[in-house]
Amino acid sequence: MMKSPRDATAQSTCSGGQVSGMQNVNRPMWTFICSINQPMPRKRPQALPSLLQAALAVVLLLSSVASAQITSAENLGVFLGGSVKTTDTPATAPQVPTSSAKVFEANPGPWGKLLCAYVYLEAPQSLIEEFPLPSPTPRWTFPLSFKSNLPEFFSKAGLPQSLVDLLMEDKRLVVEANGQFLHVLPPPEELENISPESRAIIYAELAKYPENEYHADPVLIIGTTVEEWYKGSKLRPELIGKIKKLSYMRGETTAFSDIPLLLNYAQSDSEARGIFKACTRTRNLMIRLKLDKTSNAEEIIKYWSFGVGIRRKDLEPLIQSVIELDGVDDVGISHILPALARKLLYTYPGLDMAKHGIMPDCHWTSLNFFKFEPHEYLLDARLATSQVLEQFIPVEPPYQFGDVLFFLDNDTGDAFHSCVYLADNIVYTKNGRNILSPWVIMRLEDVKKVYLYKGNGRVQGFRRKDIAAAKAAQKSQ
Repeated sequence: MMKSPRDATAQSTCSGGQVSGMQNVNRPMWTFICSINQPMPRKRPQALPSLLQAALAVVLLLSSVASAQITSAENLGVFLGGSVKTTDTPATAPQVPTSSAKVFEANPGPWGKLLCAYVYLEAPQSLIEEFPLPSPTPRWTFPLSFKSNLPEFFSKAGLPQSLVDLLMEDKRLVVEANGQFLHVLPPPEELENISPESRAIIYAELAKYPENEYHADPVLIIGTTVEEWYKGSKLRPELIGKIKKLSYMRGETTAFSDIPLLLNYAQSDSEARGIFKACTRTRNLMIRLKLDKTSNAEEIIKYWSFGVGIRRKDLEPLIQSVIELDGVDDVGISHILPALARKLLYTYPGLDMAKHGIMPDCHWTSLNFFKFEPHEYLLDARLATSQVLEQFIPVEPPYQFGDVLFFLDNDTGDAFHSCVYLADNIVYTKNGRNILSPWVIMRLEDVKKVYLYKGNGRVQGFRRKDIAAAKAAQKSQ
C-alpha cells in the first residue's frame, strides 16, 4: 500500500501494497504472484505514507490558486475500420476474440473526436499453460476463531438450516496444520444452488481473508451481461450458463468466484485450461483519434501535449500529416501517448519484469506514465510517496490529460489504486500487480465500480507541478 497515494480483502485494490497518506478482474481478476509457479491472492497495492493526507491539505492551502491474436496494439481495422496501423509488436501480445464491435464516439472536447470500441483481452495461452490449475474441490476458509459463529452466520446469510447442518458436519471441516484457519468444504451440488443474495453475503466475508483468492479477487463482469462478456470466448454455452448461475452482485458489478466448481464441468484438460483462460478475460477500450481537414489541429495538439506544449514536437508532425493526407483519417490512441505507455498498452507483463523481485502495479504504472524508460525505484512505496509529494499537486475536476487519479480510503488516506486521466473520463490503468493483469484503457466509472464498490473511498486528482505552473502562467498572460 502507498500508506498515508488486488484487489484487496477489505477493499479491492490494485494489489501489492498501498501508497499511504494520500487520502482492491476485470479486474480485477484474482491475482497471481509474479512467479509463474504458484498462484497467489492479490494483495493491496503499496500505499503512498498517511503523511499525504496532511500534505494534501497543506498544498491545497498554499496553492489556493477471441481467438484472433493481436500482434499490434493499434491493429484496429477489424474493430474500427481505421487505416493507420503500427508495426510495433508487444513483447507479450494479448488475444482478442473476434467480435462485431460497436463503435461509439466519446463526448466532444479539446481532445478531438475519439472513436471507441469495447474489446476483450485474455491472457496469452503461453502464460496460462505455466499455471497449475486450482483444485476442483470448492473451499471456504475462515479464521479458526470464527468457527463458533459459523452456524449463525450461515443462517443470517439465508442458507436453509439443512444446509447449515450439512456444512457443519465434521467431515466437511478441516483445520489447517498451523491451527489458524478452518476450511469448510461445501458439496458442489449444494454450492451451485445457493441463491445470488446468500452467495454475495458469504463471499463478502470470505473476501476478507487472502486465503480465499477467488473471493478476494473475483472475476468481475463490468457494464454488460454474462452472456455478452463471454460471447466471443470458446466456452460452451453450458459453461456460460453455469457462470451466470454462480454469479452474484458486488456493488454494481457482476462477480464470479467459483472457478474450482466450474472446473468440475470440464470435459478435458484442454477445456479446463480454456475455462481458466476465459476467467482472465477483461474488457477494455480501443480508441482512435479521428482527424480530417475540419479538425482543429491546434486545439488537439495543445490538449495532448498537456496543454503547455510538452511533447508537441512529437505530436504536431503526425497529427498535421494525417489531417493533410487523403485516405487516412484517424490515428490510434497509442501513438498519442508517451513512449512507455505506448509500449505497454494492451499487453501483459513479461516474466522479465520479475527481475526486480516485485511486479509493476497501478502506482508504478501511473507515476511512470510520462517516462521513456521506467523508473524501477517507483516499485518502492516510500520513494513513490516522495515523488508524489515533491512533484505533484492536488487538483479538482475537470481533469486533464496526464493527471494521476488516486483512489483514497476515506478513513486512512491510503491510496489503494491509481490511474491516469486521458480524456472524457477515459483512463489508462493496470488493475493488479500480477502477470495476468494487462495495461488497458477503461471508462473511469468502470474503474470506480471495481474499486469504490464499498462506498468508503474517493478519487483525488494530482497534476505535475511543472505542468500546473505552466498552465497558471498561461492564464495570467
